[in-house]
Amino acid sequence: MPKKSKQISKLPPGLEILLSDYRNHCRRNGLRESSIELYLKEDRWFLHNLFVNGCETAAQISAGHIASACLTLKSNYYLSTVKTFLRFLYSDGYTDKDYSNIVPEYKRPQPMPSVYSEDEIRRAENMDSGRCKKRNYAMLLLATRLGIRSGDITRLTFADVDFDKDIIRLIQQKTAARIELPLLPKIKAALTDYIDNERPESDSAYIFTISRPPYNRVTIMQIGKTTARALHNAGIECGARGRGPHAFRSSLASSMVNDNVPYEIVRKTLGHVDPNAIKSYARLDVEQLRMYSLAPPETSGGFAELLAGRRVL
Repeated sequence: MPKKSKQISKLPPGLEILLSDYRNHCRRNGLRESSIELYLKEDRWFLHNLFVNGCETAAQISAGHIASACLTLKSNYYLSTVKTFLRFLYSDGYTDKDYSNIVPEYKRPQPMPSVYSEDEIRRAENMDSGRCKKRNYAMLLLATRLGIRSGDITRLTFADVDFDKDIIRLIQQKTAARIELPLLPKIKAALTDYIDNERPESDSAYIFTISRPPYNRVTIMQIGKTTARALHNAGIECGARGRGPHAFRSSLASSMVNDNVPYEIVRKTLGHVDPNAIKSYARLDVEQLRMYSLAPPETSGGFAELLAGRRVL
C-alpha cells in the first residue's frame, strides 16, 4: 500500500475527468463525502498506474493495462474499489467493455469485534471511573446500555434528550442517519444526577463537558480513557479485546443476538445503515450451541487402530 506521505502527481486531463464524474456519480447515489474521498484516493492510485503503463484517456484502456495496474497497487484492499469504479466507466460509456470482470474478487477481512460478558460490563459500570464520577458513569451507561458511539456521546446536547417522553433523538456523526433510542430509567437517573450535582455552570449546549473553564465538551479520547479505566479498576483481563466504548457496542449486539433478538431490531438499535453490518456481531452463546452438539460416532477399522496407537501413517 502506498505510504500516506507520498503524493500522486496530477493525472492527464483525460483521466482526471473520470474521477470528477465519478465523484458526482457517488454524490447522486447518496454516499457520504468521507467515503467518496476514500474511494477517489484509491481510484487515483489505480489511474496513476494506468498512466504509468501508457494510458492517458479511457479510450486507451485495455485488459492488459488493467491487469498491470492492479498488480502494481500492491494492496488487495483497493481491488473492490477499483472493481466498482470500472463498472461505472462501462455504465457511463467511457469504456466499451466491462473490465470489472478482470479484477479478482476480494473481500476485505472483517476483524471479529471485541465482546465483554454481561457480568464484566456490570462490574465495569460499578467501578470508580475517575474524578468526574457522575459524568463518567452517565457516559459509560450510554455506551454499555444503548451502544451509542463515542463521537455521538461527545456531541449529545440537551435538545437531543427528551426527559419528559424518555427518548433520545440524535443524528449519528458516522452515518448521518437519524436514530431514536429509549431513555432508560437507569440512564435517566445518571444523567439527572450529573446535571444537577456535578456538571459545572455553563451555557454549553453539550451535556458532557470538561470540569475546567471554558467547559468545552468532552473529547472522544476522554471517553476512551474513561472506559479503559473502568475496565482496569474492575479487574477485568481484557487481553486482545478493545478497551474503548466501541467494544460495548459489540457486546450489546452480541447480548441481543444471544437473547434471540431479530437482526433487524439489533441493527436499528445500533443505528447501522447497512443491513449486513450487524452480522459480524453475531456471537452465539456456547450453552445454546451445546443443545445442537452431536456425539461423535464410534471409530472402527484402520482409524480406530490409528487412534489407539497400534498403527502409524
